[in-house]
This record gives sequence, structure tokens and C-alpha cells, in this order.
Amino acid sequence: MIEILWYSSLSMLVFLFGYYIQHKFKLAILNPLLLTVIILISLFLVFDVSYQEYMQGAEYLNYLLEPAVVLLGYPLYKQIHLLKSQWRQITLICLAASICALTVSALLARTLGLETWLIASMVSMNITTAVAMSTSIELGGIGAITAVMVLVGGLSGSIFGVLWLGFIGLINKPAKSNVNNTPQHAQQVIGMAIGSASHALGTASIAKSYHVAAAYSSTALILCAVITALIAPIYIPFLLAL
Repeated sequence: MIEILWYSSLSMLVFLFGYYIQHKFKLAILNPLLLTVIILISLFLVFDVSYQEYMQGAEYLNYLLEPAVVLLGYPLYKQIHLLKSQWRQITLICLAASICALTVSALLARTLGLETWLIASMVSMNITTAVAMSTSIELGGIGAITAVMVLVGGLSGSIFGVLWLGFIGLINKPAKSNVNNTPQHAQQVIGMAIGSASHALGTASIAKSYHVAAAYSSTALILCAVITALIAPIYIPFLLAL
């Protein structure tokens, strides 16, 4: 019981500290989750705490993951009138995004000479953890590696996603003081891109600033997870056999 209180409290305090740091310096790279991971790993290395020991104490925090993902459906509910009128376009975008993500990751990994089991562990990094791990295992990958890759995909989208969309000219990113006035079309672009590539972590990172984008992102992460789970077991072996 003491371990549960200690490690759960430590994790939440470190995350709040990371949130404070990002809020103070206003830098995308100072993502609270990324800072939390770095700080906790550093503490565990210094004090020789094993992963198993930490997880025994912090396991109850995992139970909050599913409710947190469900809460992302609230902005979707708020913008359901927009989504209903565009469901065909949204479905086609998610299908194209899923095929593109699988193709690029698989072919790039094969070009770099990675083994098949490692490729299988990486190709579904753009979808949410539970679906990605089961898809990876079905392809012959290792679920633990997939979980790490999903975290990498989510963090990179959270930190660089909106910046990248602005850099390549798909959106005109407003000043930080005027972020809530981002045009609806730009928010649709942000939402579809982040949800397709960075699942729940990316969606959570934009939910506070871009309300319309959060609805599109929630929709995209669900559709991409379903589409990837359906086509990956057939499409990836086909790609690797070319």
C-alpha cells in the first residue's frame, strides 16, 4: 500500500512539474509526458529502482488510461454536426493515412536492413497502444517494442505536429495568444493529421487549444486504429514479399 501511494504520487507530482515547466517556458519540446519519462527514468537509475518495482506501485495509474481516452470523445460529441456532413471524406483520409503509414514505415525499415520481427513491431506505431500491440503480435512482432514505438509516435506528434504543419504551409499557425481563433479549416487539417499519426497522445495535446481539431483527431485515431488492424495482417506481408 505504501509503494502504491509513493510511486503514484511521485508520478503525478513529476507530471505536474513537467506541466508547470512547459507552461512557464511555452516550448513544444518541453512536453510534460516527455519530461516525466526522462525525470522518472533518471531517478530510477540513480536510486536503483527496477521497472517491476515501479509498476507494482503505479499500476493503478494504468486504470486511468482507458477513462482518459474515453474523455477524448467529448469534443467529438460537441462537433458531431460537422463530422456527420463529412464522414465520406474523413473515412477516405483515414484509409489513405493508414496505408501511407504502413507503407512508409515498412519499406523504410526494410531499406535500413531491419529484421522482419522488428519491422512488425514498428509498423503500427501511429495507432493507439492496445490495438497496435495486438496487431504487432499478429504480425510476429514484440508487443513491448510496439508500446515504446507508439509512445515515440505520440510524443513526436504532440511536440512537432502543429509546428510541422505550419512549416510545410498546410496551416497558418496563429500567435499563441490567439490560438483559439484558428480557422475551422485549419483545425480540421490539424485534427486529421494529428489523429492519424499520433493517436491519443497527440489528440490530448491539442484538445485544450484546438476544440474543433480535437473532435476530428478523436475520430481519426479511432478510424485509423480500426483500418490498420484490418489491413496490416494482409498488407505488411505483401509489402515485405515484394
